[in-house]
Amino acid sequence: MKRIEFIKSSIFSAFGLMLPKWKDSSKRIFLSKFYIAGFTYYDGDEVIDKLKVNDELKIVAEPENPYDRRALAIYTSNNKKLGYVPRVENPIPSRINRQNYKLTAEIEKINYKEDDYRKVRVKLFMVVNSK
Repeated sequence: MKRIEFIKSSIFSAFGLMLPKWKDSSKRIFLSKFYIAGFTYYDGDEVIDKLKVNDELKIVAEPENPYDRRALAIYTSNNKKLGYVPRVENPIPSRINRQNYKLTAEIEKINYKEDDYRKVRVKLFMVVNSK
């Protein structure tokens, strides 16, 4: 069994996840959804008025992070750091990322008046190139 087939079957069977709509020639496999951790400690409050639902976000691994070696930072398309994938959500995505698969996120909901830790909810995806 090829590695990608194993990952797909593991994700689907373990979590009962569904495939989202496709973009370009890549498949996006839904992994989880969560509120961005540390949103107000980075550039989140500075750019929240410019964010929109369905905006694509970049996921960047930070293996040298002193607090979490599996840390996955979340950035806007113009490189503003919004925060992190919450620690409880990052074990599987960080493993996927270490296997050289791209991760991406999309804004699902923006709560301007909510508490700081519940301002922006995102959906996390694994990106797989179609063949």
